[in-house]
Amino acid sequence: MDALKLQSKIYSGYAKAALRLGLDNVQYRPSGTGNPLATAGVTLKASFNAQDMTYGKPNKYGIAVWYGLFDASQTQVGDYLDGPQGTFFIASQQLHLPIQLVQCNRKVFLSRTSISASAGAVDYGGPTGSADDTILLGGSGSVADTGWPASILQFGQRERNLSEIPSSVQQIGWRIILPPSVPASVVITAADILTDDLGRRYAVQGAESTDMGWRMTCTELHA
Repeated sequence: MDALKLQSKIYSGYAKAALRLGLDNVQYRPSGTGNPLATAGVTLKASFNAQDMTYGKPNKYGIAVWYGLFDASQTQVGDYLDGPQGTFFIASQQLHLPIQLVQCNRKVFLSRTSISASAGAVDYGGPTGSADDTILLGGSGSVADTGWPASILQFGQRERNLSEIPSSVQQIGWRIILPPSVPASVVITAADILTDDLGRRYAVQGAESTDMGWRMTCTELHA
């Protein structure tokens, strides 16, 4: 038995387990930068566990990664699964290893403020402060309707209160994760802005592209 045949048998076993343990989930495959849930694909049984195939423990605060049991021969990395347990994207389908998914708790737009190459007296570049931000991800309409499902969790980073006004709050760090199905044409950089469906805005401090998707460290922008 070769590696690919063994993988096929593993996925077949996952599908049989999901028939017993899983619930109906709709699969979506993003196409382009617009609404990633615009077109429904197959409906399949899927079960998710807290990185424990024995189903012996619940998930805990601050952990976005789950393992999934479903027929992964019908899916690929970057697909979304949406069902009664929430919305997840497939982060990895590695050979012979558990399928990793990221649970999404928000939807986001990604935008970029126009940058002037001569914003300062000595040609320093910087945001112009104009309102004509370019939407990189999320299409048009409200974030709740056409935004990209993402994981947004506190990261623990904290910045000093520069204003030193007693009633002002510190900038808290956030870890934001987007799927590997974000088009290759979208390269997320520092100073890009993410806006979620609650109206909160986050400035990207650093972003890395991995085979499991975009992972960003951000701070929330306060009015």
